[in-house]
Amino acid sequence: MPLAGHTWGHAGVAVRDAGGWMLHVGDAYFYRGEVGAQEYACTPMLRGFQALMEVDRSARLANQARLRQLSLKHGGEVRMLCAHDPVEFDILAGQTGN
Repeated sequence: MPLAGHTWGHAGVAVRDAGGWMLHVGDAYFYRGEVGAQEYACTPMLRGFQALMEVDRSARLANQARLRQLSLKHGGEVRMLCAHDPVEFDILAGQTGN
């Protein structure tokens, strides 16, 4: 799944299993508060680091907004995971029994 903005050619990977869909978005967001709620929430340090590392700000922010909407509309069907939030990983691991 194309998720431009963080790096050139950045993409996410969707996998379907018995529990529905899991979407690993890589670096499309860095903190769990960036999705799952209408309001964007991210720690100041991670917000700054994302801005420093982005190659296309408008694409990155547009994709974060798309992912936020996906999480709000289909959160029960799609589990989302980024590459930088260990708490989000622990929550997801607990939900899947791993």
